[in-house]
Amino acid sequence: MKNLIKLLSLLFVAGFIITSCEGPAGPAGENGKDGADGIDANATCTTCHNNDAVIETKQAQWNNSLHATGENAAYCDRDGCLQCHTSQGFLEAVATGSTTGLTIPSDPMQINCYTCHQIHTTFTTDDWTLTKPGAETLILKYAGASVVYDNGNSNQCVACHQAREVSPAPVLDGPDFAITNTRMGVHHGPQSTFLLGKIPFELPGTAYPTTNAHFGDNGCITCHMATPYGYMAGGHQFGMTYSQHGGPEMLNTTGCLTCHDAVPDYETLQATVVAKLAELQAQLTDAGIFDPSTDLAFKGTFNANAVLAYLNFDAVTQDKSLGVHNPGYINALLDNSITAMNDLGYPPPTK
Repeated sequence: MKNLIKLLSLLFVAGFIITSCEGPAGPAGENGKDGADGIDANATCTTCHNNDAVIETKQAQWNNSLHATGENAAYCDRDGCLQCHTSQGFLEAVATGSTTGLTIPSDPMQINCYTCHQIHTTFTTDDWTLTKPGAETLILKYAGASVVYDNGNSNQCVACHQAREVSPAPVLDGPDFAITNTRMGVHHGPQSTFLLGKIPFELPGTAYPTTNAHFGDNGCITCHMATPYGYMAGGHQFGMTYSQHGGPEMLNTTGCLTCHDAVPDYETLQATVVAKLAELQAQLTDAGIFDPSTDLAFKGTFNANAVLAYLNFDAVTQDKSLGVHNPGYINALLDNSITAMNDLGYPPPTK
């Protein structure tokens, strides 16, 4: 007992000495900012992560899309590509308002949920808010003027799905033009430019329509995100066609029937456009502009109107809808390009 009392006494004295060696307390610091209230997972996360399987369904559709399975992110390491071909580049471009000087990601990601939606920002359904919802001023000018695309949630798509600038470009009836890059053209995604009917390489002839029924409400989304067919078309898969058990491709008609009383004869439309593209390709090949072995242009100096016809051919090919995105406009564009090549002495092939 005596030893215990001695030990406690020593501890008290040691504590007193250590305390007495401390200097006086400093002045009180400024109050910190109030922290945010804690997040209750049961009240917020389960808004999305629950048994209704909404996220799982969207992800399954997305995983079967070209955005998810394409190789677009793997080779992107420079300005002009990063903002559309990698998720990191897109979000950095949105944040900075610039598509130049973007960081080259060490692990480039395909376009994904976080690219288009503000995931895990509020931990509520507001996280579905789009990352770039506003109107989009297109890169490629029409008749020297800027073109604005503003059509609901499809604005998000148009941030990337638009024609790129061709500079320098030939002038109608202008001097001969030198093609110095075999990849000269509007690049791979000019869909919104065709929806608006604003390709700046128009040649005279058949009148170009000024309206397009397929522009519609929400543009791209009406058809490409229509009620899905499983994971194979529509919804977050974005495709328009699907195949059952390896059979022929079938159209996902749910988008068409939001406007049409019956499914339109799109096959005849596309067959007509395919035939016109083949005719124009033969003329451009005969003129020495198009190389059918590479599907690219030849370098060289050519008549300006012939180069305009080539740019129209390339743009319609890159659009990939074979006329559907704007039937009247695309047909007029091809008709006038074929006529221009005829006028230059390049008739259609003998049948």
